[in-house]
Amino acid sequence: MERTGIRGDDGSKHVARTLRALELLSKRPLSQAELARELSIHPRTARRLLNSLVAEGYAMRGASARREFATTSKLVSLAGHVTERLDLVRVASPFVSRLAQRTGEAAHLCVLSDEAVIRVLEESGDSPLSVRPQLGTKVPFHASATGRAVLAFAPAQLSRALDGGTKEPSANSITDPAELLVELASVRERGYAVDDLEQDLETRSIGAPVFDHTGRVVAGLGLSAPARRLPHERVSEISTAVVDVARSLSEALGFDRARLTKGANSELVGWPSR
Repeated sequence: MERTGIRGDDGSKHVARTLRALELLSKRPLSQAELARELSIHPRTARRLLNSLVAEGYAMRGASARREFATTSKLVSLAGHVTERLDLVRVASPFVSRLAQRTGEAAHLCVLSDEAVIRVLEESGDSPLSVRPQLGTKVPFHASATGRAVLAFAPAQLSRALDGGTKEPSANSITDPAELLVELASVRERGYAVDDLEQDLETRSIGAPVFDHTGRVVAGLGLSAPARRLPHERVSEISTAVVDVARSLSEALGFDRARLTKGANSELVGWPSR
């Protein structure tokens, strides 16, 4: 009887075989038997692997008598997304450093995933007691400053966030969909979002959206600090620095609000006019 799950070492082997199969198919089309020989696996295992790749859209069956399989353009698209992200990180790195140096607080850059933002860049602040951001941290859109800064300008992600529900990371998080929509409207109006002791009951954060040359929001630039050093009275002052650096980063990515808002829905294209 065929197993329905893959666990432990078997799971690792399956992932490795799948990745190796993609590498081989990207070089030239292969039949089931050829792939089995290349991977030193049973033909039935090769068939299941190929069927999975076809089902996920990464491979397709050829029309020739040899029944060869080849990769699809989905793999090219995936590579394009990786390249875009690497380019974004490369361009953004000095701007994250600039924000940390300008404010003395920890700065970070988050990029979009399906249901959350992921921290991909960080720069610690000058103070020995500054917040230490963790690379790779994944936070729901609705529950962080950078997440809401992005969500305010990303209708597709907003729709998924509302459909998936707004879980409660802390007692201070916004969980009511109607309240979230009101908050996102405010984010669009002022150009930044505030995490008010949500991810950490002793930390306050500010986040601003980052746009590319098409006007699409591609990241959130954020700053986090102990709440005692970033009281409500300083939010307006510090948010100016966050938004200014986010604007500069967006311009470095080719963003031009004046050009993009001609004949467009300006509410979803960049920050409020200066």
